[in-house]
Amino acid sequence: MEDFDFNQHYQNHEIDISWLTKPSQHEFRWRCFDGRWRKSNRRINSNETFRKAIFRDNPTDIYFSTSSWLNPIDLPRLSDETSPHPILLNHLIVFDIDFTPLSLENLEQARITTLKLHKWIEENYDYELISISFSGSKGFHLFYNDLDRTLFYIENARDRENAVRVERNKLLQEVLLAGFKVDPRITADTRRIIRLPGSIHGKTGLLCHRISLERLEKSIESWINEVPCYFGELKIPKRVKSQQNKGTKKLKKDLEDNRRQEEKYSYMIEVSNHLPGTKDRSALIFWTPYSWGTDKECFERLSTLAETENLGYCVIFSDGERILFICPESITRAKVVKILKRIGLEKLANTLENREHYWVRVSGIMGDDGIWYNEPKFISIMSNNEIKSTYSESHLKLLTKLGIQIDLSNYGELSGNSQPSIRMVVRD
Repeated sequence: MEDFDFNQHYQNHEIDISWLTKPSQHEFRWRCFDGRWRKSNRRINSNETFRKAIFRDNPTDIYFSTSSWLNPIDLPRLSDETSPHPILLNHLIVFDIDFTPLSLENLEQARITTLKLHKWIEENYDYELISISFSGSKGFHLFYNDLDRTLFYIENARDRENAVRVERNKLLQEVLLAGFKVDPRITADTRRIIRLPGSIHGKTGLLCHRISLERLEKSIESWINEVPCYFGELKIPKRVKSQQNKGTKKLKKDLEDNRRQEEKYSYMIEVSNHLPGTKDRSALIFWTPYSWGTDKECFERLSTLAETENLGYCVIFSDGERILFICPESITRAKVVKILKRIGLEKLANTLENREHYWVRVSGIMGDDGIWYNEPKFISIMSNNEIKSTYSESHLKLLTKLGIQIDLSNYGELSGNSQPSIRMVVRD
């Protein structure tokens, strides 16, 4: 990389931006060789204007905005209350699928996930696929155009962007709950940038480039060696080697603890325990305390809880450290408060009393490095068919999104609305 002249490369090679409807409405940014970030101070609509924009720089990594704007030059920050709000013209639906660290095995997993996600999108949404990219490193990017233009007709510029962001966030939550591990920072953010197809990945030297659906359907090993590498001799390992010794588990835990301490932000999906459409009905959802562990003793406690409180149907997940307990029954808020206090979850009980609901994490956690950890995995179901209960339709739907097969017709009268209250959370 040290001896590679990126600018010279781009002066001699063309980047195809014709797949963008109007590239001049997108913002372009790049990271320079010295680490500085620069924005294009001119509209880019061709290779000629692109070359002029980067002429004075040596860009190691080049990005463009997933949104298009009436004026993409010098966009004010989202928090800027003094400048006129920029007019959003379109926001591409983009999914970033990475599996780290870089290996052929992880790339193959990313490829399969990308292909499955595309097929899932086709089955569930009326979006137009406009491009698929190999990122030049650990994964792939899917680009769609939203054929429904309703939100982009909202007259007020700020309201328009907020409405698009809310709608994209709903889509992101559906995708994550369907089990697709995409980067949550990309899809819902109207101010996000993503690597430009046709540019060189500054770390690997591999070309980030568009690929066909037909290529995506073929195994990584059948075509990865055909990807141009412009500097170094990158050898992608077949798989990530793991050490097998007595200290491996401790080392892994120490590394994970260090990583969490260093991360600035983490991303996760949470669900409300309130039954939407009801006044005071709640589902019983909680993570067990760390002190309970995840072994036999913990399950005995939960079994006793289900028996004592006459709970007819409960689902148990584990993230390896704690147990996620979900009982999708329609229970009065006061009763849930009593149950939570009885099992020692006073803080959660107080939140429910004061705010009339609480939020519970139902996804894994993604750090700034793009790696997911602490993903809840299904363990078991506790059920007693002799107990006749009223169930929350929204929380039964939630369980189906988490991979539990449920026939709603078997649950008689259901309480509340059909869609659970879900949110994407960014925590520091």
